[in-house]
Amino acid sequence: MNTPLLQELNEQYLIQKFELLIKQAYQQGVSDGKSELAYPPVLTKEHLVEILQVKKPTVDKIIKDYSFPRLKTIQARYPRDAVFAWIESNTSVLDKYLS
Repeated sequence: MNTPLLQELNEQYLIQKFELLIKQAYQQGVSDGKSELAYPPVLTKEHLVEILQVKKPTVDKIIKDYSFPRLKTIQARYPRDAVFAWIESNTSVLDKYLS
């Protein structure tokens, strides 16, 4: 039997849980944004070494992948936002180079 008091307590509990979830999601978003936006809009191989946490020869292999984003007008430069999007959607490609 669901009394009004019990229902109110359940609602308060759910509100508190929802607020906590929103706060955690916000903090994660801020953290993710800071890590990505800490880099300039155009990346170098050295940036990629730092972002991917691998050595330069591994970066050289990764950037040879046809799907890896690169600037066509400037050699050895990579668009930051496209690189982070590529990383998010190409973990299987990265696994191939990192294993």
